[in-house]
Amino acid sequence: MENLDLGEPKQNGFGYPMPLVEKYQPRKIEDFIGLEGPKKLFLSLLNTPRPVAVLLVGPPGCGKTTLGMAFADELPGTLHHISSQKCDVAALDRLNDLCQYYPSRGKFHVVLVDEADQMTEKAQLQLLSRLDSTGWLKPTFGGGFERGPAPPVIWIFTCNGRGETGTNPPNTFEPRFLSRCLVVACGKPGVADIAYFLRRIWSLEGGSATDDPSPLAEACDGVRDALTRLEVALCTGTLPSRPAERRMPGRKTNCLGRVHYLAPGQPEPDPREWQFRKVSKKGSRVYVRCSSICL
Repeated sequence: MENLDLGEPKQNGFGYPMPLVEKYQPRKIEDFIGLEGPKKLFLSLLNTPRPVAVLLVGPPGCGKTTLGMAFADELPGTLHHISSQKCDVAALDRLNDLCQYYPSRGKFHVVLVDEADQMTEKAQLQLLSRLDSTGWLKPTFGGGFERGPAPPVIWIFTCNGRGETGTNPPNTFEPRFLSRCLVVACGKPGVADIAYFLRRIWSLEGGSATDDPSPLAEACDGVRDALTRLEVALCTGTLPSRPAERRMPGRKTNCLGRVHYLAPGQPEPDPREWQFRKVSKKGSRVYVRCSSICL
């Protein structure tokens, strides 16, 4: 009987464009916008890898999980990606047995646990002895124990933070669990950095050169949210307009919509509400309001 060549499946003949979030997902640690503290930590681990536990705390969409994946790829290491709902005592026991073997890629196992604040209390207690060398005591001849070498495992936990900046660990963590982790804050990147990134993507994706996508960077929840808004703008061909400016006369400090003018010598405004934009031709400093509109 002759071998029949059935060819490729029909659905493989179609090509679908990737979402911008996936298309422009950073592949290397240095490509991430912001996250200077976590980037320095992971770059240091690339140079001198060692068993360690890292807890990345930050607002949603700032790139915590993607950063952990990029680190495992650059190390290189064998990545084990599990969610907090599946991170129970039984799953940790199976993972512990798996990490006893030599990694299939590189010299380290990289365990990435998303939304680690949703782990149960028993799972956190199960991890206490796994995150340091106390769980690797071996009996010695004649009685007693000795500390064995720590397994080549790098633990990376991620969670959404609390507080005004979203970088405080939630209260659901056991204090003993936090004491065994390097807690690293992952704040949102600056509006100016996101705006510069969006302008580059806008030109690469064929956006009009006369349009400015920078307003999309204001009040967005991280780079992922900004890319989603940019994709909507590219599909619809419309960009949000900037708020109209309205002059309020009779004041030394004028408020023009979201724009704030300060004459030379006047004190700086609260950086949590106002962001420096430029220096005008008359020498006054121009600030843009970050939250509510000043009318």
